[in-house]
Amino acid sequence: MALVLEILLGVAILASFVVAYMSARTWQIYQVVLVELLFLSAVGFFYLSARTLATHNAWRSVVNREKANLEQLQTDTKIIQEGGPPNADGVADPPGIRQLRQELKKVAVERGGVIYEVAAAPGDAGALNLTLKSAGHGLLPGSIVFAFSETPYQEGGRYLGEFKVTAVDEDATKVQVVSNLPLTESQAARLAAVAGNVTLYMRMPIDDPEFFAALDDATRQGLLPTGSVQEFAQADRTLRDYELYFRQHYVQRTLLNDAIRKLTSNIERIEAATAEAEKEAQYRQEEKTGLASDLQQFEGERDAIAAYQTSLEAAYKQVLDSLKNTYLANRNMAAQLTESQFQAVEAIDRRTDAAASTQP
Repeated sequence: MALVLEILLGVAILASFVVAYMSARTWQIYQVVLVELLFLSAVGFFYLSARTLATHNAWRSVVNREKANLEQLQTDTKIIQEGGPPNADGVADPPGIRQLRQELKKVAVERGGVIYEVAAAPGDAGALNLTLKSAGHGLLPGSIVFAFSETPYQEGGRYLGEFKVTAVDEDATKVQVVSNLPLTESQAARLAAVAGNVTLYMRMPIDDPEFFAALDDATRQGLLPTGSVQEFAQADRTLRDYELYFRQHYVQRTLLNDAIRKLTSNIERIEAATAEAEKEAQYRQEEKTGLASDLQQFEGERDAIAAYQTSLEAAYKQVLDSLKNTYLANRNMAAQLTESQFQAVEAIDRRTDAAASTQP
């Protein structure tokens, strides 16, 4: 529209020059110049007025637009600060800074205290020497902390364990901690090789399924072991109490170690008993060999005794036969003696009777 107006004004100015030239034949020169200057002034005023009006319209549109934007920004700022209108549950949707601060405080309270960028160096067996950036950490002897390596998981960063504060230097920036639970060989080796910074939690971090479920697959795979990626992608998975899990793991490990020691002791006793049994078997085998030789000798003696018994039986039979014959002979002689005695008695009785009858 502005270009058309400028073309029309240019044509009008050219036409005014033509009219002024034609009017110079009948008008005085000063009149022609005056009229032309008046016309050019009117055209300039008209053009400037039109441009001023267009400028006012443009700025008025800008002002109205910016005013609407400002009102929208004020509304958005209020929503950001105070939160959006409450939803069906009575919760501001979307949440504002006030709600997010409350949520942050709640998360901070549930999370407990955290100390970042703590320089760690291996100490004695199961101990760490820590160097903190400031003294305002609140750690005292006997405090329990949970240490995590700040090295990325892909580079070997792991959970280091549960520790108890044993000593705090006077300047409170040097702290010594020891493992609060007995360490396995692999845990002790990992602790002895610790390097770089660690993060200390006053409370074991709670499980948050929504945090892992909201991550994209690539980020989740970079944070978790391969076998756990699929499970942690689900927002409704079963929650874990990791502090309880680690303590149960320690109890189960202790029970397993006790069972292993018991089985090892049983195996050692069985092996000792087996060796003793083998020695006993060898001794009995040697004894069997000796007894077999004795048996052979005993069998020879048995045969000799059997032959001698046979000869004794024959002699015994002969003696019995001899005794039998002697007994029979003695019996016959006893009978004969008895008969002789009866006859003698009868003879004596007869003589006694005869003598008695001859006396007066």
